[in-house]
Amino acid sequence: MNMLIMPVANGVLPRAQGGTITGMFIIENGGQLLLDVGVGKEILICPWIVEEQGLYPVGVIVRIMNIWNHAVVDEAGVETPVLMAKLEGRGHARWHTLRTAGSYIYSDNVEQLNLKKLRQEYPSISGAGWAPQGGYTEFRDKSDIPVTLYGNDLETGRQVSITANLGGLVELEQAHTIEHSVIRALQTYGLCTPRTLIAAMSRETDELKKSVEFSIKHTLPEALGLTASGACGNPMTNLAQVYLAQEFVSNIEAGKSLNESLDKARRSTMSQLTDDIGLTMNQGIRVLQGLKKGMVHDDTILKLQTYKKVISRFPFEPWG
Repeated sequence: MNMLIMPVANGVLPRAQGGTITGMFIIENGGQLLLDVGVGKEILICPWIVEEQGLYPVGVIVRIMNIWNHAVVDEAGVETPVLMAKLEGRGHARWHTLRTAGSYIYSDNVEQLNLKKLRQEYPSISGAGWAPQGGYTEFRDKSDIPVTLYGNDLETGRQVSITANLGGLVELEQAHTIEHSVIRALQTYGLCTPRTLIAAMSRETDELKKSVEFSIKHTLPEALGLTASGACGNPMTNLAQVYLAQEFVSNIEAGKSLNESLDKARRSTMSQLTDDIGLTMNQGIRVLQGLKKGMVHDDTILKLQTYKKVISRFPFEPWG
């Protein structure tokens, strides 16, 4: 099947089976393509992966339902013409080779996919039609570790969620890492598969470790747990917030200036955290201790079959 392809950098895809989204497009960045294709026609939209500087091969075929002109006015009063378009999802699809025609990208071998039916041999979770925003991992015992991811339905704005019990399959620290990594995979690729999950886990844990080292090196407890996918809620970051607030207020009440109060609060907080968690001063080891003991994360690479089982325990999407 021949089809024009439009990259999307914000990870927003409509629900594959009949879901709709209304988007704003700058004429030079996708708008002209929609105009050239026209209302009633179909294109394939695929996530553009910034970290890889490449186009993810799986996306959603959309039908262009409506197009209209609009103007956006910035704070300086400058008006910019944009294009508004309503798109309807017609199913997941994969391109196999890419070609160019002028400034446009197309493929002459686009294959439609029924990812729900393929789940036994190719397990996946779809990020199309919703925007994952966060999650939480509960621990009742080793056989009962529910992981919940939540976000907003792009069409209705309502909150939706998916939950899987990973008990008996992975440890608590691994489940917490999986929670963050599934969110990141869905936000980045619009699809969580074993491959995208592994890639997301690598980036997520790398950024978490960097946040530990950065916060210790620069005495910035507020930088703990911050990654591209959001802020990680964990014992270490929660304690950091409590200690920082308490110390800051105490310093202000003691008559110190704002800058001095914040500086002293930061140093005191980092000192308390390293003592509480028992972080060594060895640079390499303290990062791993901060990740596992402080943030309850584990970056150990698991077997491919384990990732497949993890994904299979989640529903394919938050509907039905």
